[in-house]
Amino acid sequence: MEKVYDLVIVGGGPAGLTSAIYAGRSNLSVLVIEKENVGSLHMAHLVENYPGFPVGISGKGLQLEMKKQALKFKTEFLNATFLGIDIYSNPKIVKTDKINVKGKAVIIATGTGKFGGKKIAGEKEFLGRGVSYCATCDGAFTRNMTVSLFGQGDEVAEEALFLTKYSKEILIFTKDENLQCREDLFNVLSGNEKVKIITNAELQELKGSEYLDFAVVKIGEEIKEYPVQYAFMYLGTKNLSELYGEVADLDEEGYIITDENMATRTEGIFAAGDVRSRKIRQVTTAVSDGTIAGMEVIKYILMNNKK
Repeated sequence: MEKVYDLVIVGGGPAGLTSAIYAGRSNLSVLVIEKENVGSLHMAHLVENYPGFPVGISGKGLQLEMKKQALKFKTEFLNATFLGIDIYSNPKIVKTDKINVKGKAVIIATGTGKFGGKKIAGEKEFLGRGVSYCATCDGAFTRNMTVSLFGQGDEVAEEALFLTKYSKEILIFTKDENLQCREDLFNVLSGNEKVKIITNAELQELKGSEYLDFAVVKIGEEIKEYPVQYAFMYLGTKNLSELYGEVADLDEEGYIITDENMATRTEGIFAAGDVRSRKIRQVTTAVSDGTIAGMEVIKYILMNNKK
């Protein structure tokens, strides 16, 4: 049976790790989705203004100590790229480039610019004109077309399977040596004559006139141009607005607006740290947000378990 976590935290920085410590210490099952060795704290050479370290500590060192404490309370970690949240499922489904995971509650603690924003050439220009982030949303428009998917994991495989109902030809491009997804999904896709899986592939550019016409892909050392009418993107290139627009209200810069309890407008989804709309972004304020979000999730889980 697929595991359902009490809490899924997106982001392994100070806000996310603090939430994990509080929730784990309260015997909730917690998963932290992180990209290892990235983030503002990890990159800080020396932190001199965090209480308890009078001679300072490296950002990497401080983050490691926080992670050790979270592990003490049985927090699990997944090194993956966050792709989005299905807010209409119950429990919530958090999508990554490796696996999709389920959580009764979610805390978004991705920091500033940690995920997304770096677009592929042509991605922004053809958004809505052949570039999409959701095959289940736009698949019906691909009847009798050749389409492409770029990325890795269960999300890509599930979306490709959905497209077999509509598209004439489905090209799945992954930068690795194989498509990593559930075995049952891989077997179904491999046996479908519409589907072709292309490995060791890196998207270089999306080209066209009024609409998308070609995907330029590097296969090994060779550059190839594939005629495609749609490109479904699962590379972690969404900006804050594209990632969180369905989940929460955003300020003019794309940061998440919460109430004083770190709650977004979507029940069961909270935000903490630098990703939240605020004036000051420091390690101490991120830890404060993480404390509040963790405690609010504990109450949320206890209340909903009684229903």
